[in-house]
Amino acid sequence: MTAQCPRCAIALVATELQQVPVARCPSCRGLWFEAHALRAAREAVDPDLAFLDVELWSDAEQFRHAPRSGRCPTGDGTLHALEYGHTGVTVDYCDVCFGVWLEEAEFERIVTALEHEVDTRPAPEYLRAALHEARQLLTGPQPLLDEWRSLRTVLKLLEYRVLSEHPGLHQRLLALQAGNPFR
Repeated sequence: MTAQCPRCAIALVATELQQVPVARCPSCRGLWFEAHALRAAREAVDPDLAFLDVELWSDAEQFRHAPRSGRCPTGDGTLHALEYGHTGVTVDYCDVCFGVWLEEAEFERIVTALEHEVDTRPAPEYLRAALHEARQLLTGPQPLLDEWRSLRTVLKLLEYRVLSEHPGLHQRLLALQAGNPFR
């Protein structure tokens, strides 16, 4: 069966977004992401977003949802309207195949909101995230390499945040580095 747009009821066209396979409606320009493809596409745009776990449907308290009047583009299930984390974007999520339908420009809005979240988190939150990622490295469900990448990303962001919040510390570190006799 050919995937159909849940809004226009016409065949979706296979394409790529950030080298991730997606399907686009030629009429309304909406995008269909198969399970995990949305995460792959947003991380391709900005690898620093990798540690932000936005797992749709995993926590009923975190995600407000309501059934939509549409079927999944693949015909497998019902689409549910879910708020995508704290981005302010409501996406349509299939309860069977776990695919995500985005209206035109919603992908860009999600990436922009997540980048803003990364840029504005204070250092103590990054420290907590680094400790969480360190635990995940040892006990997490993801492959070791994925957990290691997440930890490295959080540590890099923690470094940036600490140095931007404390410019005097940055200057002292530069001075220490300049005076290092072992360089």
